[in-house]
Amino acid sequence: MDINIKKRNGRLEKFAVDKINASVQRACEGIEDVSPSEIVLDAQLQLFDKITTSEIDQALILSAREKIEKDPNYSYAAARILLNCLYKEVFKEGVDSDMFRLQYRKSFVQNIKKLVKEERLNQKLLDFDLNKLSKAISIRRDHKFKYLGVQVLYDRYFIRHNDKIMEAPQSFWMRIAMG
Repeated sequence: MDINIKKRNGRLEKFAVDKINASVQRACEGIEDVSPSEIVLDAQLQLFDKITTSEIDQALILSAREKIEKDPNYSYAAARILLNCLYKEVFKEGVDSDMFRLQYRKSFVQNIKKLVKEERLNQKLLDFDLNKLSKAISIRRDHKFKYLGVQVLYDRYFIRHNDKIMEAPQSFWMRIAMG
């Protein structure tokens, strides 16, 4: 059976397991006793024609989550897959992009300014040197989270604007420190 993927822009594309394998492989990099191929294989059972990329992401997260009982390190894999989804939502870049680090820092500055303008954040936050603070953000710290930690932040604490998440984990912590 041929499976087509519905991309975020609405375009249909043939399912390419290589892309998903590469994405999960990156997410599992450096995590011991975790099998990216097992995550992908189990997630493939949930695929259907015209599945959206968001639904594929959710299938991968669920697949990794189901394996946490087998080995707790799968919690880090599930967290990183969820983080990749969050990054796409916040600043339209995946972790495989050359622009990822720049976009992470840029979105921190832009989103603070936007949220102050929208009166969601206090005007005093603009008194800070936002560019300097953005450079102080240690993006790698996002990988210290287990799945439940990222999910709770995503569900309860990250600021949303028009139903869109406006901050990544380290941007959130920097904003809290600024307060």
